[in-house]
Amino acid sequence: MKKTFENRLVAIDWIANFVENEGQFEVLREQLNFNYIYTNSYFLEINEDEELKEVVGLDRNKRS
Repeated sequence: MKKTFENRLVAIDWIANFVENEGQFEVLREQLNFNYIYTNSYFLEINEDEELKEVVGLDRNKRS
């Protein structure tokens, strides 16, 4: 899924409402920053099944 945003504030708000935990938030925020630096536009490319589930797994390992 590709999601585009009109500005950074809208993007960060969307990310905060979309993710399940802080780890996922950080991953998507970094992707947003990287995309803006290289393309001068705010967008995310999200593969929900793979990327975000991996971050959930990493967070669970930290708590153990």
